Amino acid sequence: MPQNHDLDAQLAEAETYLIHVLTEAVPPQDPTNFEITAAARDFYEQHGTYDVQGAGAEAAEELLARHRRPVR
Repeated sequence: MPQNHDLDAQLAEAETYLIHVLTEAVPPQDPTNFEITAAARDFYEQHGTYDVQGAGAEAAEELLARHRRPVR
């Protein structure tokens, strides 16, 4: 069980960082326009880690661009 808890905590940290990247962007972006959890999970599937912050803001921005919700 601790391993799942650790992964949940890492997922939450990744989501928090992605939201931070969006809100600190120029101009700031609305996080509700993005699939934050899906982006973090996609990163994990590609890299085997939730350390989006370690990959840097540019990598996070590219990841988020792929997970932008369609405009209605």
